[in-house]
Formats: sequence, structure tokens, C-alpha cells
Amino acid sequence: MRNNLFTTSARWGRLSYRKNGEFPGTAIILIHGAIGDSRLFRYQLKYFGDRYKTIAIDLPGHGHSRTGDEPCMDDFITAIEDLRDEEGISSCVLIGHSMGGGVCLEACSRGMPGLKGMVLVSTSPVLPVSPGLVDIIERDDMDALAKLIVSTVFSKGVDVLLGFAKQALNGINREVIKVDIEICKRMDYSRALATIDVPVLVVSNRFDRVIACDATALLHQGIPSSRHIVFNEAGHIPFFENARSFNAAVDSFLEEMGICQ
Repeated sequence: MRNNLFTTSARWGRLSYRKNGEFPGTAIILIHGAIGDSRLFRYQLKYFGDRYKTIAIDLPGHGHSRTGDEPCMDDFITAIEDLRDEEGISSCVLIGHSMGGGVCLEACSRGMPGLKGMVLVSTSPVLPVSPGLVDIIERDDMDALAKLIVSTVFSKGVDVLLGFAKQALNGINREVIKVDIEICKRMDYSRALATIDVPVLVVSNRFDRVIACDATALLHQGIPSSRHIVFNEAGHIPFFENARSFNAAVDSFLEEMGICQ
């Protein structure tokens, strides 16, 4: 996936993102979750990039994006704004996973111009952070963190995933991991849901062990113009492990919005 990696200067540091497709009209911007990066959206870049300008961003401090200070939510929002300026994007649909869903809600609450809709994946108005995760991070035990990620985030814990997880964690600044967790702990968009006035698709797996399906359903219950799709699957990343069904659901959503290309 490195062949479509783009890097540019931003107000807060170095911005990197992966892009596929050079189409006019509404763009799709994909926002990863905590301790993640743009690589997780490989199937969406390939699929939607045939018809839309499709971009997966590395949030500040993640992937190949670098910042001189510890990133914060303001930096995340600024990164999306800088990306839109760089790519000349006047209208977009945001697709956010887990913490990235919170970033989408924050962007919406700040009145991001040209926001046509959102897809909120495996997330909730208040993000749960387990004490066990906090303990592992405080102990700086990256092996234990890799095992926890593979056993809870993916539906099947296999050795090859464990190897990839360890490799990815070795490339992340430890302070950024702590920042991600602190950002998640502070997220609470319960009161903002009723004010959302763009179409929203909420997606979850029924047996998600990171953010319970019932917690994700609270988004649908609170957002007036939303609908909720539940896959009868485990795992925390439906767009990666169940890409075909996920992409089809988003396709239908975009068609309902009238921006199908």
C-alpha cells in the first residue's frame, strides 16, 4: 500500500495519507482509530477509489504523519482541514472507525463546511477504555498490548496478525499511544447527537468485544437522520475483516444520499 502514500507539510507538522481516485464531486475521507493508521483501509481505497476520490489519512503522530508535540483533538481536526486544502476537497463524507468516529463527531460539532454525511464504525457516544488496557500501557508492555489487540480487535487471533501488530506497535511513539487513550477517555458526544443534521450510517458487529453493539446503537438512537447496520460477526474492524459487506452497505448509503458515482 505504500505506492499511493502522499506526504505534504501541514500547520502542525508532516501530513501523510493514502489516496486512490481523482474524481470531481464529493470525496470520501477515512479516519482510523486509536493506535491505528491508514493501512487498515486498504480494501476501501481500492473499492471506492474506482468512483470517488478516496483518502485514508494518517492522523498526527500516526503512520507516517509526524508532529513536533504530542497530538491532540485540535490537531486531528486541523489535519483533516489541511488534507482538504491540499486535495482541493470542497465536500466530503467522513468514515471514522472507533476513535476515528469520535473525530468525525467532533468535526461535525465544529461545523465542518461541506460535510455531506458520516459513516460511524464500531464506535459510540462515549468510548469505553478498559482498566486492563490502561495498565498494559502504563507498564509499557508492547507484547501484551499486541496480544490484547489481536485477541479483541480481530475475530480470529492468528500468529501472523500478532507479528504484524508487534511490528506496527514498535513504530508508534509510546506517548502517542497514551495520548490516544486519553483522548478516548475524554470523548463524550451524548449531548451533541440530537444536533447532527447530516445523514449518518452507523455500523457495528454484533459480537464486538471492544465496543459493544448496544453502545454503538446509542448513536443511531440519538442521531435523527441515521440508520444502523449490524453484521452478525465478531471483531472490531468490520471494514477490514468483512470488507465486501461493509463496502456494499456504504454504497447503498451513498446512493440514498444521492451522491452515488
